[in-house]
Amino acid sequence: MNVDVAIKGRRSIRRYVERPVPQEFISEILEAGTYAPSGKNSQPWRFQVLTGESKAGFAAAFRGSLEGLKRVLGESNMGSSFRTCSVMEGAPVVVVVWNAWSPSKDRLGEAAAMFSRRMRRINEYGRVAALQGVSAAIQNMLLAAYGLGLGSLWIGDIFFALDDLEKYLGKPWELVAAVAIGWPAEEEAGKAPRPRMGVDEVAEFLS
Repeated sequence: MNVDVAIKGRRSIRRYVERPVPQEFISEILEAGTYAPSGKNSQPWRFQVLTGESKAGFAAAFRGSLEGLKRVLGESNMGSSFRTCSVMEGAPVVVVVWNAWSPSKDRLGEAAAMFSRRMRRINEYGRVAALQGVSAAIQNMLLAAYGLGLGSLWIGDIFFALDDLEKYLGKPWELVAAVAIGWPAEEEAGKAPRPRMGVDEVAEFLS
């Protein structure tokens, strides 16, 4: 598929048909993610592919955390988080995306690094650069899924339950996003693109 066609044809899909996704398709999507650029080729992305009971458990943990937060914040402050949880529950596959970057240490040791302004700034920029790479990997995955005829949704609402989900999954990394993947429902596959700002509205050309 032409890259321009994939970029402009991809949609955020929130409803899926009940049809399994072949594992080789998921592997192909993840491989596309690994070809993203990253700072100094650090390749900070890590993935967990959830299906069946593992996906159901993850979605249940997410919903439970949201219910607890709703009691504190009120339903009006929960945004689209519950709808996103329903998307996870209805998708055949959910890929959890992590940032495996870790802070640098200076030559004086870990304690000195904690109090070093220079090291704090280096670590801050290093984390941002790693997140850029992980985000690029996710975009590659979305385009690869579209090229295979699949629908996908980049999920950021996991931040409503970030600490609980990181604890539930038990990894030493930073949880960045989740990606729902499946065969799109017919009405989803044919929906029109969302409005986009023109280049002249978002870019400044200098010479």
